[in-house]
Order: sequence, then structure tokens, then C-alpha cells
Amino acid sequence: MLSLAFIVPHSPILIPNIGKQNTRILKKTSESLAKIKKELIEKKIDTLIIISPHKKNNLDISLNNHFNLEINFEEFGDYLSKLNLNGDLELSYKIKEELWPDFDINIEAKSKADYGSSIPLYLLLSDNNQKIKNLKSKIIIINTSSHHDFSYHFTAGQKIQRLLKETDKNIAVLASGELSHCLNHNAPGGFFQKAIMFDEKTIESLKKGPLGVPDILKIDPKLALGAKECGLRPISLLLGILDNLDYQTDNMSYQKELGVGCLTMKFDLK
Repeated sequence: MLSLAFIVPHSPILIPNIGKQNTRILKKTSESLAKIKKELIEKKIDTLIIISPHKKNNLDISLNNHFNLEINFEEFGDYLSKLNLNGDLELSYKIKEELWPDFDINIEAKSKADYGSSIPLYLLLSDNNQKIKNLKSKIIIINTSSHHDFSYHFTAGQKIQRLLKETDKNIAVLASGELSHCLNHNAPGGFFQKAIMFDEKTIESLKKGPLGVPDILKIDPKLALGAKECGLRPISLLLGILDNLDYQTDNMSYQKELGVGCLTMKFDLK
């Protein structure tokens, strides 16, 4: 049963040992993630599915089906922030079977999670707040394709939804991604004049709930490329999982101070 669904950012600045004083700039985002953590605990989530765009050269959708996922940030110079999580091998394999042969799904076992998954997972599942007990959810990592379009991912999500309806596990799904990386002249992707428009239109479409889904799927790929976004494929797959369900969206926070559109949004399932 699908109980919770969110869009979350994955800025390394959110990790205190990486961002240091700059982490405070994303205070609203950190507060939103803390609220999500509480909801995951209250709902007693059995399995957390996270959709990430950051597996390099990923031609098709893939699943990381490892029994022990290692979360660390050594690539960012942080050798202290670490976490080990258990993979849900059973449900992961069922997702693979549901998608095959319509999708050339790739399943592999890598102990090291990609950073698009690692950052939200660490912030949501580590025991970094003594007031909140640690959540012992199992994890499934789905990596989006860099080759296929938004509609392709939406259709894959529709098939995954059918499987999630049948499971008696309590499921949460996170789409990990960010909007434009070109929102100001200090942005990591440089400045793109249409970046602000891209973020505003994307958020406005998401706020419409199910009525805004066609607008998301029809976003001009050239505009998305110019904005240097990394969130539309994970979001499209999530929207497929939510297709025909009754939900409203709650824009928990949106920050752009660092030149990157960090959106945190809840899909309130009825």
C-alpha cells in the first residue's frame, strides 16, 4: 500500500559536515525534511522507494538490488557521515518483473548508493536527531534513464503502481531531484535566462495535482536541458505511480538562494 509520496532535493550542502555554515542557507529545506522524517516514522513505513537521476550513463531505468546499502560522502570530502541500510530484495525483484519486458530494466547489486539517493536517505533515516528515533525502513533505489523521455518514466510508474497496490507493505516513495541549476549568476550551471520561468511553471503545474500532470510531461526537453534540471524524470516516474489516485500537493518549501531550485513537496494521498 502506498502511504506517502514526496519530491525532495539532494543538495550536498544539506549535509552539515559538507555544507558547514552554508547549511543554514537551506534552513527551510532542512525543516521540511525533518517534517517528512516524522511522517515516515508515524506511518511506520516498511519500505522506502527512492527515485534518483544520478547513476552515470544510465541508458534505461535500473534497480540497485543490494542487501546492504552503504551511504557515505567521501566523494565530497566528508569521511564522518555514514549510514548502512537494508535493501528490500523481494519487492525490488517484483518491480523488475512487473516492468519486464515492456522496459529494458537493469537490475544490479551495488553496495554504494549514488549521491542522489544517499543525501535524502541520510537526512531522513540517520539518527541525527535524538528527539526522533531512527526509522528502520528497507530501501529500494530506482535510477532513472538518461536516454528516455518524461512520458517513458511516467508509463513505468503506472506499472509500478499496480504492484504497490497489491503489496501489504507500507510504502513511501521519494522523487529525489532538483529543478534548474542556473537561477543566478553564481549558480553551478551558470545563468540561464529562462531558468526562473522553468521553475515557476513546473511548480505551478505540480500544484494543480493530477490536472497538472500533462503539463509536466509536455515540458520542452530543450528548455529542461537549458535549465540543467535533474528532477523531471524522477518526478515523472513518481507521477506515474500516483496516476488516477486522489491527491493534493503541498509545497512544503522552495529555495533558490544557491542558484539551484530546491523543491520539497508532499503529495497528500486521500
